[in-house]
Formats: sequence, structure tokens, C-alpha cells
Amino acid sequence: MCGIYGYVGKNDAYQEVLKGLSRLQYRGYDSSGIAYFNDGFKIKKAIGTLDNLPQSVNCTPNIAFGHTRWATNGEVNIDNTHPHISYNKEFVLVHNGIIKNADIIKEDLIKKGISFYSHTDTEVIVNLLACLSGKIENRLEKLYKLLDGSFSLIIGYKSGDIYIMKKFSPLNILKADDGIYISSDVSSLKDGFLYSLNDNDLIMITKNDVIALANTKIDFKMHVNKIKEFSLGRFKNYMLKEIFETPKGIEKTYNYLQKQNVRKIFKHFNEFTLIGCGTAYHSCLIGEEYLIKIPKYKVKCCLASNYRVLKKIKRNHLHIIVSQSGETADCIKVAEQIKNFNGKILLITNEETSTMAQIADYKIITRAGKELAVASTKTYCAQVFVFIYISQLLLNKKFTINIKKFINDLEEYINKINVKSLVNKLKEKDKLILIGKDIDYALLLEASLKIREIDYIYTIPMYSGELKHGTLSLIDKDSVIISLNTSSDKSKLDVVKNEIKSRGGEVIAIDEMVDLSIISERFRPIFAIIPFQLMSYYIALKKGFNPDMPRNLAKSVTVE
Repeated sequence: MCGIYGYVGKNDAYQEVLKGLSRLQYRGYDSSGIAYFNDGFKIKKAIGTLDNLPQSVNCTPNIAFGHTRWATNGEVNIDNTHPHISYNKEFVLVHNGIIKNADIIKEDLIKKGISFYSHTDTEVIVNLLACLSGKIENRLEKLYKLLDGSFSLIIGYKSGDIYIMKKFSPLNILKADDGIYISSDVSSLKDGFLYSLNDNDLIMITKNDVIALANTKIDFKMHVNKIKEFSLGRFKNYMLKEIFETPKGIEKTYNYLQKQNVRKIFKHFNEFTLIGCGTAYHSCLIGEEYLIKIPKYKVKCCLASNYRVLKKIKRNHLHIIVSQSGETADCIKVAEQIKNFNGKILLITNEETSTMAQIADYKIITRAGKELAVASTKTYCAQVFVFIYISQLLLNKKFTINIKKFINDLEEYINKINVKSLVNKLKEKDKLILIGKDIDYALLLEASLKIREIDYIYTIPMYSGELKHGTLSLIDKDSVIISLNTSSDKSKLDVVKNEIKSRGGEVIAIDEMVDLSIISERFRPIFAIIPFQLMSYYIALKKGFNPDMPRNLAKSVTVE
């Protein structure tokens, strides 16, 4: 979601923070701001992209920190944009997370005569800090205890010193030859010595040193990360680029899996709960379809936001959590509950250095490559591939695939897909019904999400057999129904299609537009989702929307 980046060192800190924030902008944001120290902290803010911020300032500061904001408290405007400054100008700070008791604290501060210029919980934090008494270290310890919710904070004091702390929201510090870097995302940091903050940590950063406060123990470890400057190349948008990168991502994931002893992870487990949010949850549903067919195992699939651990976890029970970013707040909360009950977690993620990767007992890393577009495409396909791989191992079968042929077939298939006629037909529609059976219904949940999040079209994914139990009343001559059948039984949906056509509705069968016979039924879910991804992308372009950054959405959802 929001991005935090800071720098203290010998370089131009304003420029370092600008560059750092640009590496975090894939997370999605609607405004940004930077605080830099020049005889006191000065602040620059802008609505929209980083291009709207001043690209330089009339000094060369050695201390700066900034923020890209995705609005959760308060609308998108300059007043609500971070950084926020306290009423007495003593502190300035940026914040990721949600403060649940912000309204109660704000009401109390207003009674004390404190006025507010924004509608954010972040301004509540900085004013509360300014009202606390004692030495700064003690004030920050009090602040930590008073705040209910999640937060990662960079706090600038009027002297130029910086303090950092976090609770349930990631924050990292890196020491390099040219200075000290702070970021909410490890992947944005260069080579150096890295420390990922724990809850309750309190760290002070001066012009010369990193100082652990309040019983914090810092353990810096070597971090090597070749920061990639991403380029669109021949593509117009990252979403399209990433769809076409799907084959390469699956090939790299397969090579990674072949080097891991994945079978060993499952040796002592025969009950699985698959957990995720959004697209990751949809990949879990596909995984459930594969795993539930193996008689030896019990499998269920749950949304992270709706899953609670209420009883002792059995020793043979493995929780498989899927999170593209490894920073999904709902998943982290569930993971902490599981660990409190001594449960075991396998994480499937695309980010090896994420918060979830530090919590999990076992990890499988999809090697799909960095995904910058908000709508997940190539990482979803890599997640599905991992579940197919796992299911084969649990069947006590060797995972046999001619990977070179598979990748070539997938590349050729993607290049041949033509959704132009479909895009022209659907671009003016305000609602769509998607129907399928069995595993295809799980696929259509993901297809429906893509159309909703990129094209802002209301979609209803349904089990085909449920259409006649109420929803058939919606069908008329203006209705378009999209069907999907990845099985080899081509007559599977004939009755339902006839019911729709007899009421004047139009049925578009995706499986008749593309050739799924080139691949075994086992891998068809990967092939079948791609026409929907491309369709949603091109509809967005036709409607004048930015497919990479849909409204109101962020790449990494780090608040509940």
C-alpha cells in the first residue's frame, strides 16, 4: 500500500528519497511528500504521481524521508498528504498503517486545545507525540503503548535526528558505504547491512550513527540486492508486459522447485488449510480443487480476512498461506494467530525478504519476477503452477513435464490470443455474468476480479447450475454471458447455454475462442485465465483507464 523511504548520509538526501519512492510507486498511491532537513525540517507535497513533486530543492540536504500515500483516512488532498507536522512544529512524521483508536485520541487532544488541519490518523500520532512529556525516548515508548492498530513510522525531531519504530507493519534499515537507508520494502534497498525491525524496536538515526534505544537489539546482516530499474520495453503498460512474462516466470519457478526438497515439507502433514486474499485466495481455490482429489488429505480453503484460529492446532495440520507481496495485513494477522497456537505455516510468495517470509516455517518462492501492475497476472499463474506441482508430489508421483515444450506452447498460445472482437462487444457493458463448473468456477472468480478492478464493470461469477435458481431472471436480449469449460467434455454446459439463448441472451464461450487442447487438462487453468487477463487489459485501454493503477486500489494491502 503506502510506501516509506528515508536517507541519512553524504549524498543529496532529497534525491535519494525521490529515487527510493519511485521504486515503491508500484504499490499504488494517490499523493506523495518528502520532509528534508535544512535548519529545521521543510516539507514538499503533491497530489498524483511523483512527477508532481519538485524534482529538486534549493539546498543539498543530508537528511530526508518521504511517503507515497494511498488514502485510507481522509480524502485525497494536500492537507491529508504525508509528511505531517505537529501543532508545535516539534515533530514531523510519515506513517504506514491504521490507528484504530485515532478518533478517541483526537477527541481528547481537541479538548486540550489542539487543532487539526487534516482528517488523517497520522496527524493524530504526531500531535499525540508532541503532547507527551519526558525525554524523547520515553515519549516514544509511551506513544507505542497508546496507539492501537498497525504502524511503521519515521519521525523527524526538530534537531534533525530521526527515530523509527513499527508495529504489525514492515520497516527496514540498511547501512551502506554512502549512508543509512530506511524503507518499508526491502526490495527497494541497495547492497549493505540490513536489519528488519521487530515490534517494540526503537531506533535513533543521527548524522553519524544508528543507535538502538529501549532495549532494542540490532542484528545487521549482509543484504545483497541488485536494484532493477524497470523498463516497459516494447510494451505500453506493465500489466501487458507482465502477462507476456508469464511463461518465463513459470520456467524460473519450475527450476527453483526442482532444486528444493518440496516433498519433505509435507512429510508430517495430512490436513491443509489454504489461506489468501483476492487473487491469492483464488489461486488457493484452484489449489483446493487439485488437493481435495487426493483421498489421503483433508483440505479446506479460507479467506484470510474471515479466518480465525479458535482452538489448538493439530500437529498434522499445515496452513498454506499465499501472498504475492508477503506483506498482506490480513495474512500476517492470521499467521500470528497460527504461531500463537504453535501451528505450522508454509508461505507461497513472490517476495523472499517479506515480513511473512520471516514468520513462516517453510517457504516456496514463486520466481515470477517483480510485478508492478496492481492487478496480479503472472504471479497468479506461478501460484497455480506451484499448487499443481505440490498435488503431483502428494500423489507420490514424479512431476513430469517437458518444461521447454510447455513454455514454448504457452508463449505461442499467448501470442495467438485475439480478444479484439470481445473487447469491442463488452466495453460498453455495465454488467456481465460468468458461468462455469468445478475448477472453472474458481477460475472465473479470478477472471471476474480482473474485469472489476481494471474495467470497473460489475461481474457475477456463478456455478452454471445455479443460474436457474434465481439469476436467470436477469437474462434478456441485452445480456452477455461468458462461459468457460476447460474439461474435455465439451457438452458440459450445453443445457445452461440453451436456457440462456432461449431467453434472448448471448453466450460467449472462451474455450471456443482459444485452443486449450494443446495442453493436458492438468495445466489448462493457467492457459484459460490469460484470455481474461488480456480482455480486461484491452477493455481498460478502450475506456481510457490506466490498467496499471486502477482507482482506489493498491498493490500491497498492508492494512486490514
